[in-house]
Amino acid sequence: MGELTLTAGVARIDITPPVGFRMQGLMRRSGPSVGVESPLHATALVLADEETKVVVVDCDLIGLDLPLANTIRQAIGDRVQTHAHNVMVGCTHTHNGPCTSRGNLGGPHHAAPRPGEIEALDEYIDDLVVRLARLAGDADDKRSPARSATGRGRAAVSINREELAGDGRVLVGRNPDGPTDQTVDVMRIDNLEGHPIAVLTGYAAHPVVMGMNDLLISPDFPGVVRRTVEKVTGATCLYMTGAAGNQATISFLQDDWGEQERIGGIVGSEAARLFFEIETRPHEVVRDVGASLANLALYHKSFRDGPTHRILKAARREATVPLQPLPSLEEAKSALDEATKTLIDMKSRQVPPDDRYPALLVKVWAERVLDKVKAGQTEASLSFDITGFRLDDFVLVGMPGEPFVEIGLAVKELSQAKHTMFAGYCNGTMAYWPTPDTVANGGMAVEAAVKTYGNPTPPVSETVALLVTQFSQLLKDLDA
Repeated sequence: MGELTLTAGVARIDITPPVGFRMQGLMRRSGPSVGVESPLHATALVLADEETKVVVVDCDLIGLDLPLANTIRQAIGDRVQTHAHNVMVGCTHTHNGPCTSRGNLGGPHHAAPRPGEIEALDEYIDDLVVRLARLAGDADDKRSPARSATGRGRAAVSINREELAGDGRVLVGRNPDGPTDQTVDVMRIDNLEGHPIAVLTGYAAHPVVMGMNDLLISPDFPGVVRRTVEKVTGATCLYMTGAAGNQATISFLQDDWGEQERIGGIVGSEAARLFFEIETRPHEVVRDVGASLANLALYHKSFRDGPTHRILKAARREATVPLQPLPSLEEAKSALDEATKTLIDMKSRQVPPDDRYPALLVKVWAERVLDKVKAGQTEASLSFDITGFRLDDFVLVGMPGEPFVEIGLAVKELSQAKHTMFAGYCNGTMAYWPTPDTVANGGMAVEAAVKTYGNPTPPVSETVALLVTQFSQLLKDLDA
């Protein structure tokens, strides 16, 4: 077999929805958006040699329901002539974007739609599938011979958000003693002359610097990261949100847009610094001794020809996470009765619509659970793809949903690659993936989030162990 040549191409489009679209992710904000702070973008990177082609897409969206993600991956695969399994569609998870996770509550498909709202959103989503496939095709058409290299740094702007209150409740707050992953991984991709093509980076923190009072469409701090990197380096930047299920930024749910700039600027500046440390061209440092008025020892890079890469490989596996047993018929009926009474009481007290919207979602969820129980269902599970690719000493692995940081840290520890990047919110979103402590203690990830994601019960306590085991097999498939 002859030497293979790595090629890379990148392209970007604007995917900002019309002003007036509802934004998904914050349950006390059911009204329409009123403007645009910054445009939302989708960026595609295609990496290929004569045997393998992988596509990475970065979208400024909260997430994609699993059927939609699979439709997009298939459309992209068909467009660029690669297997859908080799397509990774990541979402930054901004909460200031449209409702593209249709299977989950909190969007117009499930509660309080305004006239024409569902139809407009469906049209946007249908168009999104076509446009993302075309975007990947444009990136594929732009491929040229390339090389890559990687680096790792750190930005101390994340914090564990599982705060244990004095009364035993688990709050979404600050837990400075909890685990975090503050690494900033960077893959730099250049043409053969060393001129930049793209940068792939990411960070493990919820992109929810901005809060419930903000009604402007925005990519949140990942947009600032990309803008910072691109302004300094000239390379197109893709951003993947990491294992951020239990991770916040130190500025969380703010009203000051300057906080978004600060957090994104710190992460973006670190990624840009790493970019300039990375040399993609094969070289050796040569020492020469000479003289001027003083004797000199001169060091310079001596570049040489060499292969563009050693290995490009993609892999996928199907993972299944069981959910806890469904309630009894009596328990399901009682939950619906309680949710109904709560909503009636709030209406009688003339509670504003935004404030009673979460109660409406709880009622919709309770109705769904009761329907399942009446149908005889006693247990459920969630199945999905975990995917990854390896390019020399760099590995990117991803999964749907909101993985706790313990999953990302464990996978990085298992990997034999020099640099391993972990992406959550990739190829769909469907649940939080919590640790045994969170399953036991409760909190948003296994209480409120179960309802917003429309799952009848939380994942089992073995969730993290099950997923890490699956990722260990995926890494073996990648020889990493």
